[in-house]
Amino acid sequence: MVATAPSDDATTLDYSAPSPPRAGERTVVEYRNEALDHYFLTAEPAEAAMLDAGVIVPGWTRTGFEFKAWAADAGNGARACRFFGTPGRGPNSHFYTNDADECDKVRRNPDWQFEAFAFAATAPQAELCPADRMTVTRLYNDGKGGQANHRYLTSRSATAAMREQGWFVEGAVFCTLP
Repeated sequence: MVATAPSDDATTLDYSAPSPPRAGERTVVEYRNEALDHYFLTAEPAEAAMLDAGVIVPGWTRTGFEFKAWAADAGNGARACRFFGTPGRGPNSHFYTNDADECDKVRRNPDWQFEAFAFAATAPQAELCPADRMTVTRLYNDGKGGQANHRYLTSRSATAAMREQGWFVEGAVFCTLP
C-alpha cells in the first residue's frame, strides 16, 4: 500500500506501509506535534492509543509513516534504547538507537534520561540493510526552533524533503521488518 503525505502535501511518496505485525512484532508509529514542530515514535500500543485520543499530552497526530520491528523482549535483533531529554536540562525530545556503543554514550550524558528498550531491529552494516529488510534513516533538525528533534523514516522522498528543510541526514540506523 502506498501512503500519501500528510494533508498539506498530496504528493504520493515512495513508502509502503508494513504488513500487520505477527506475534513478537510491533508497529512503530510516527506522530507529529505541529505546535512543537516535533516528531515522535512509539511501539507501545497503549501509548499510541493515548496519543490518538489526545489525553494527557494533546496535539500529537499520526503522520501516516510507520515501520515494523520486533518487540524489545522478542529475542530478535538489537534492542533500541529510548531516551528523553532530562527535564530542565536536555532537549524536549526523544532519541532512539540500537547501537550498543551509542546507547552507552547517551546513557552517560546527563542531558538524556534512559526510558526503556522501545523495540528491536537489526543494525545496518556499512549503511546497508539486507534485501528483505526496510532501512530506517535518522534525521536531525540541528536544534531548529530552539529544540533538538530527530525523525526516523523509511521513505527516501520524505527524507529528501526533510533535507531540503534543513534537517541533517545522520544515516541508516535500523533494518526493520517489511
